Amino acid sequence: MESVSPRLSIILMAGEDPGDLRAALASARGASDAEVLVAGDFADGRLADALGPEREGLCLVPTAGGPAAARNEACARARGEFHLVVDGGERLAPGAVEAHLEALGGDESLVASYGRTAVRRGGRIRLLPEEGKHGSVARRLLGEKHLVASSACLAWRAAACDGPPFSGEYASGRALRLDLALRLAAGGRPFAFLPCTVAEREPERLDRDAHEEMVKVFLGVLYGPESLDEKSEQRARFRLARSLVALGKSYYREGDHRRAGKLFDEAVKAAPGYFRGRRYQFLNFVKTTFARRAGD
Repeated sequence: MESVSPRLSIILMAGEDPGDLRAALASARGASDAEVLVAGDFADGRLADALGPEREGLCLVPTAGGPAAARNEACARARGEFHLVVDGGERLAPGAVEAHLEALGGDESLVASYGRTAVRRGGRIRLLPEEGKHGSVARRLLGEKHLVASSACLAWRAAACDGPPFSGEYASGRALRLDLALRLAAGGRPFAFLPCTVAEREPERLDRDAHEEMVKVFLGVLYGPESLDEKSEQRARFRLARSLVALGKSYYREGDHRRAGKLFDEAVKAAPGYFRGRRYQFLNFVKTTFARRAGD
């Protein structure tokens, strides 16, 4: 008897914490019309041992490459019409799968659906984004860093990706999901916004490599083959400037004032309007950095 393909493939990315993986698996179990794949390094058996009897019924995808390669390999193995990735530290909220399937299954023009992510910090919960948008979201993706606040909040139509969905240029979860969302939304292709909580995650911490990747994402948008309208370009430049500032601050804290100064200078050049009139404190900070750089 021929098996029926599931409508949604849920791809769990195995990180270093087995507890995170078990929590993600528990949140994905029992979802109707969905298959669950676990992507990770199964070579030494520790990951399989961590799953224990829970691995029964799962599709295990052994991977040895970087984060993008692992995701792409799992997507290639996935049988669902729609795909959804759950990164380490993330979980699906109750009813998330049904909400995605209802939205995407009801409108074939949609390339993706996304909803709110509950970010838990201590005893507090913050829902991101506060407001979403249905339809063309390319400009909003450039302007709002929390529009797609987790990998687990985004489901997409597999056929909408021309080739592997994830770029090997990136390794951080934030850069990977933003790059994917921007490519899915290119040309005004519509998303569905689900005004409910579909994912949960812990606070996201960005290291220097992640900041560098975000800079690369926005440089790619600004200087890529597709031209931007004026508002989209302004938003991309503002986001680029913020990423350059964040990267510069990381070098500044380590005492590398010369490199920090160069990055702050590039930020001001990229988006002078972002700093004009309402960023006096930052500009004074930049001047101090330049003075220290000159003295190094």
